[in-house]
Amino acid sequence: MRFRNKRTDEVKVAYSIEMRDDKIYVTFVKNGKEYAYHKDNIEVLDEAGEASKESCFTVYKLMKQCYKCRKDTSVFTYIVFDDGTDQDVIFPWDKNRLLKNQNIFAHLQDPSIEYYGLKVVGEDERLDNILMKKFPDKIKSRYSKTQDRSYPMNLCDHCGAIQGWNFMFRQVNELIREMQRIEVLK
Repeated sequence: MRFRNKRTDEVKVAYSIEMRDDKIYVTFVKNGKEYAYHKDNIEVLDEAGEASKESCFTVYKLMKQCYKCRKDTSVFTYIVFDDGTDQDVIFPWDKNRLLKNQNIFAHLQDPSIEYYGLKVVGEDERLDNILMKKFPDKIKSRYSKTQDRSYPMNLCDHCGAIQGWNFMFRQVNELIREMQRIEVLK
């Protein structure tokens, strides 16, 4: 990730860039120290060196029934294209672009779901970390027996049970297939 310091006109390479309140926190190496800049002094750049709008992403809110307590609970996620760009998938859904990176083998094994080329919470470490910091009581890293790994997932609003990736991915795919809107939280 590259950014321009507007005060010095210097272009620098960062490992991660995260916006919180009116500050932008930049880390230059993995697990390195965070440096805070005022948001008006930083311009995030794309690969071509142009100003990027990708420093923020859309957070979606879906409702589902908790498998454990059977009460309705909210779940938060990003929905980004899985084509290397990490651009937001927004309504009206671009199904052609989503199908270009479709997981054909998974779709053949389970034709009840499209397996669109997208990522949701639990699939992108950088975005997951931002969500966990923004919603620390709602999204936590937990172990999934189904995936045999720990990853960030939503917790039930009522009983705290994990609401894992499989449900989230399936519900998002179904809503996109049916061209239904998904509530935007942020």
